[in-house]
Amino acid sequence: MTPTRYSPAQIALHWLSALLVLIIIALPYGSDLFGPLLGGTGGVFTLHKSLGITVLVLTVLRLLVRARQGAPNLLGAHSALQQRAAKAGHALLYLLLVLMPLTGILFGKRPLDLFWLVEIGPVAVSDSVRELAKLFHVTAQYLLFAMILGHAGMALWHHHVHRDGVLRAMLPGRN
Repeated sequence: MTPTRYSPAQIALHWLSALLVLIIIALPYGSDLFGPLLGGTGGVFTLHKSLGITVLVLTVLRLLVRARQGAPNLLGAHSALQQRAAKAGHALLYLLLVLMPLTGILFGKRPLDLFWLVEIGPVAVSDSVRELAKLFHVTAQYLLFAMILGHAGMALWHHHVHRDGVLRAMLPGRN
């Protein structure tokens, strides 16, 4: 029987990742607000980078869990175009969730303090690689914002317009 829901592990990893990504996005833009709580701008970016590494690890874990458990075929009743668009959208989101932390690590010239506990790096790369990583990281954030909005928008569209269970399949504690 084909599952109609994601596994509890997939649901937990999805929502934890979503929460962390929203915090990661908010931190640099709200550095005036968060700075005093985190010991200044340096603390804001320490947390931003630490959470980015956490999202990278969670994303790799999500991909491993998905490879092992699969995913429900929630769009079977929809057109082939919609199914391809959904697969492409998910693939791009996963790609960005891997590339954003990696490029963030690459363009940093100073060691990364992982949650103020462990010092990592910096990675030894040329200045041109560092600049390219920075350009990608700073520019691709807008694509990530658009993809997150599109992802949430499509989930709500499926829930309110199609009423097809796509959103419910990823909600915790629902059948």
